[in-house]
Amino acid sequence: MINVRRYRWPLISVFLIIGVLLLMIAIGYSIGVLSDNPDGLERVLIDNNGESWLESLPSPWIPLLSWIESDYFAGTVGIIISVCLMTIIFYIIISKKNRTKNG
Repeated sequence: MINVRRYRWPLISVFLIIGVLLLMIAIGYSIGVLSDNPDGLERVLIDNNGESWLESLPSPWIPLLSWIESDYFAGTVGIIISVCLMTIIFYIIISKKNRTKNG
């Protein structure tokens, strides 16, 4: 079991950093979605392959996430999944580190 009181301030700082990063991602995502001008990579793809190629680009996530209709909601779901995966990975690393240190 992890002693939460011992790690309270590091946990608070980690959650604060994650919150700031999520805010930055949300703002950057909003600016990218709201912009009518494509970024550099998008412009190169459109110039080489045409506008219709970008519209018909297949995604491997369509079967799993086809119920999401809003771009903002899709971004939020992606952020939540990423944070959950990072939390699980960090928990596994900390648990293994504590087991090797104590055992």
